[in-house]
Amino acid sequence: MSYEVIFTPQFEKDIKYYLRKKKYSRIVDDVDEIVVELEKGNFMGVEIADVKLTTDNSLYKVRVANSSIKAGKTHGFRLIYYVIKDDKEIFLLTIYSKKDKEDITRNEIIDLLKMYCT
Repeated sequence: MSYEVIFTPQFEKDIKYYLRKKKYSRIVDDVDEIVVELEKGNFMGVEIADVKLTTDNSLYKVRVANSSIKAGKTHGFRLIYYVIKDDKEIFLLTIYSKKDKEDITRNEIIDLLKMYCT
């Protein structure tokens, strides 16, 4: 089952921030490993259940190791993505470092969904 992975403008902005400001030069490689699996339809991470979605759609948070600083997944990145199963589309909504932000709020996720997925 093949899915199209779509990089939202927010996700691209986040990647650029970590490349330029934080000098995490390997973030693209770290994310590519996840993208390859998502394209195959292998949904990774933990489903975020407290955001109300239609039954055919899912929202996930996956931990990504930050190989730029030799940190494992625990101290690495969190990538939030949204799956529209009927359309075979996956939207990469945002990525953030656990060092920069402890967690993302439900309202932040809803705002990203409204902005890029409706």
